[in-house]
Amino acid sequence: MKLEIKAYGICNLSVIPVRASASDESEIVTQLLFGDAVEVLEKGQPWIKIKFAQDNYDGWMDFKQLTYIESEEYEKITNASIQYLQDPLLTITGPRGKQNIMLGSALVNLTGNTMIFGKEIYTIDQTVNAGNQNLLQTALGYLNTPYLWGGKSIFGIDCSGLVQNVFKVHGTLLPRDASEQVHTGELIEYKDREIGDVPFFINAKGIVHHVGILTTKDEIIHAAGCVRLDPFDEKGIFRKDLEVYTHHYQSIRRY
Repeated sequence: MKLEIKAYGICNLSVIPVRASASDESEIVTQLLFGDAVEVLEKGQPWIKIKFAQDNYDGWMDFKQLTYIESEEYEKITNASIQYLQDPLLTITGPRGKQNIMLGSALVNLTGNTMIFGKEIYTIDQTVNAGNQNLLQTALGYLNTPYLWGGKSIFGIDCSGLVQNVFKVHGTLLPRDASEQVHTGELIEYKDREIGDVPFFINAKGIVHHVGILTTKDEIIHAAGCVRLDPFDEKGIFRKDLEVYTHHYQSIRRY
């Protein structure tokens, strides 16, 4: 049966790349995780252009990596309160057999241990973390994840993807990029900083290009080479192993 490309779809794999243009050689600009619902802007094969309304990001992906749904279901999902997975990995069984989904995945239309979207049924095979961990515990779940430009998974993530995913799991939806995240939330004075606040950092041109989350008043978790913990002060992020400030402080926001 030929796969019909509809106007809306849901990511049905653990993590998929979204690219800047319709080519496998094009850079990854972001990723979708299991359960992310998108609008199809341009139809084609093998490439479709999609928009992820949650953070207003668009790009190109393989048309076969979505479960296609009707507009009514898309509206219901995007307007619903969604539970996000807090476990590093979770095994589910679906129409293609067993698969693993990861931290930050959307548990769409979850009833009991079953998720249904489109004509596909997914069954959760183990106990799900019931939301009893705090924001800092979620952030530390990414520790030592390799840095990946455009990444949003436990196998590769960038600095703004880390911040976006951690806050999403705890009910706060943020833009995708640090340059946009810096315009949200409440501006906090450096002296008033607290655990869970989000510092931003600028490059030599004064442009915000990096972000992380405070684990203490003087330590930050961020993605730079890998997700790591480093000392933080009013100058910026200090790498003890390199004996240098690698990122220069600009401001702190609270969400």
